[in-house]
Parts: sequence; C-alpha cells; structure tokens
Amino acid sequence: MSAELQAERQGDCLVLTISHPEARNTLTAAMCAAGLEALSTAQRDADIRAVVLTGTQGRFCGGLHQFDAIDGLNDWILALRDCAPLVVAAVDGEARGAGAALALACDLLVAAGDARLHLRDPLLPWLDVGGSQWLAGQLLPRPACNEALLLGLDGARLHGLGVVNRLCAGGAALPAALDLVDAAVASGHGRHKAPADLLATAPELHVHLARQGVPSSQRPSV
Repeated sequence: MSAELQAERQGDCLVLTISHPEARNTLTAAMCAAGLEALSTAQRDADIRAVVLTGTQGRFCGGLHQFDAIDGLNDWILALRDCAPLVVAAVDGEARGAGAALALACDLLVAAGDARLHLRDPLLPWLDVGGSQWLAGQLLPRPACNEALLLGLDGARLHGLGVVNRLCAGGAALPAALDLVDAAVASGHGRHKAPADLLATAPELHVHLARQGVPSSQRPSV
C-alpha cells in the first residue's frame, strides 16, 4: 500500500485519514504537504465547518517515516493551530511523536480508552518532533508530561487529566468525533471558533519548532 493522506467530505466536515498501514501510519513529507493543502482548502471553503483528523486500521500515527518530513510537519502543526474551522483529532491506537503532536495541536481530542499517546518520536528521539512535548507541557502537569514522554499515557488517563474531550470504545474514535462535530455545529459553533487574536498560535511555538530542524550532518545518507 502507498503512503497517503486521504481526504473525504462527510456533510460539512472534511475527514483526513492518515494511511500508511504497513509502516504504522508514519508520515512522509508528501503526506505532511497534503495535510497543509487540505487545511488551506478548508480555510477557503465556507461550507466546511470542521476538520476531523484520524488514522487507518486502528492506529492514529506512529511518528515520522522520513527525516525530510519534519519541516512539512511543523508547517502542518502551525496550520492546525490556526485553522478557522473546528479541528478534531479522532485517536485509536498509538499516537507517537509526530502523531502525538498532531493530536495535541487539534482543538478537540476524541480517543479510545486504550489509545496511547507517546511524546517521543522513534525516528528522531532526541528532538521534540512537531512540538509534541511543548504542546503537552501546555496541557499536562509536569509529572504527567514526563510520564507521557517516558512511558506514554492511555486515553482513559488523558481523559481524567482533561486533555481528551470524549472517551470512546476502541475503534469508535471517528464516529465519536463526528458526533462531537455535529453537536458543535448544531449549537452554532464550528467555523470561526473564537476571535482571531485568541486563535493565533503562540509565538513561542513558532520559535520552538524552528529549533527542531534536523541538521544535514545528522541525517543519514540513503
């Protein structure tokens, strides 16, 4: 199977599915570029009220697949944070490194109780890939953030800590996320969640991500 980011309209919602099952749904540079383009489309299309990000075959995202994807991932993370339509992560299985960053960058997070979030990326364990650790530090107490880095935290624990908005059964994250979107839209929310100055990404995240590049000297030759 090829690595791709699948995009599908479901009513007024755009569903983006990370699909790279033979490699734990890890991200390529092309997938990150597709994610950025999909969010640009959502910004321009007034009929799209929300975006849901999920993964295929019971797994959200296992991290980066290639070193060259990190710059595109950083751009995608910033776009998720600044996207006007509501953005919801639907997490089944693992969200590791880059995958954890994507989930934590979304406005709302729906997760299975046995889903697991790990902040360290297997490909680049010495870097804070996608700002997952920075984002977790904004949401979690320090001991819990350290545990997520060292051991990972499951969906049930993250729900108890207030990071996961809706907890669901395994394999049900996407329908649960779509139900949450329907409720938000029905209540008059969704697109344009808050004033632009409240939505803007903190400058500190821009600076932090800029420091997470991989020097060419550290990239293995292929």
